[in-house]
Amino acid sequence: MNTLTLHQAVEEFLTGLAGEVSASTRRWYDQRLSLFYEFVGPVSVADVTPATIRAYRAHLVDRELSVHYIHGCQRALRRLFSWLTQEGIVGRNVAAEVPLIKLPAQAPKAVSDDDVARILARLPHEDIRNRAIILLLIDTGCRVGGLVSLTLEAVNVPARYALVVEKGTKARRVYFTEMTAEAIALYKLVRPASESNALFVSPRGEEITANAVRQMLERVGERAGVQGKVNPHSFRHAFARSFLKNGGNLAALGRILGHAPGSQVTAQYYAVWDDRELQEYHERYSPLANVNGKVNGRGRD
Repeated sequence: MNTLTLHQAVEEFLTGLAGEVSASTRRWYDQRLSLFYEFVGPVSVADVTPATIRAYRAHLVDRELSVHYIHGCQRALRRLFSWLTQEGIVGRNVAAEVPLIKLPAQAPKAVSDDDVARILARLPHEDIRNRAIILLLIDTGCRVGGLVSLTLEAVNVPARYALVVEKGTKARRVYFTEMTAEAIALYKLVRPASESNALFVSPRGEEITANAVRQMLERVGERAGVQGKVNPHSFRHAFARSFLKNGGNLAALGRILGHAPGSQVTAQYYAVWDDRELQEYHERYSPLANVNGKVNGRGRD
């Protein structure tokens, strides 16, 4: 019987994450899992059962924490026990046997198509660096962390792809179209001299931060007359929605966005549609979409 305490199991899990995820992601797990072992107390990890998880979920609900926070706590537990199972420390993932708390229906988080059009119309009047950044975000769906960490060598303009490093040390290839390639090539011609190897730098040659990108997008959005949200992640969502609207499938989208194979994240957080869009899809893809007029026509004869 495994005598590892729950606290020790969490510490080993967090150590195992080092080098696989970013420091902020490790802190996210640490904060949520520490709540769990504080609730359970000094028990063996082998003594944790689905009933333990359910009692913990009820405890969080009683504290009137947000459903999103509770959902995150449960997901952290599932990841912990998945890792413990893979390591042979426990026999099964008991956290996966407890349903996740239900989340309310969420509105799409993407920048709207109309606002994308407004931003694109504004781009010729913007700084070439900002044009390249915005086009890269729209065109690839990359995370802002991957964008600001791009190096000069990581971008292959003629082949139209880049290697981004996101969420710690995870590297993946993202692709872009000719418009974005031209903007990047032009920016590289006027890029300020810098000791940094980063692709995007400030006018003084300093590496830019994710927060600087967010602030820039807010300023450009204001000048463009954007009506809704505009931030780096809203472009990632917009890319996903456009990809699916144009016939792309979830499996390919998940790979492009850098999600793990088989992950439910792609469908749960990116394939999100409002009622109007669902009705449009129904009109387009219903089995009767192509014959509806004929059926109605015959009915009038």
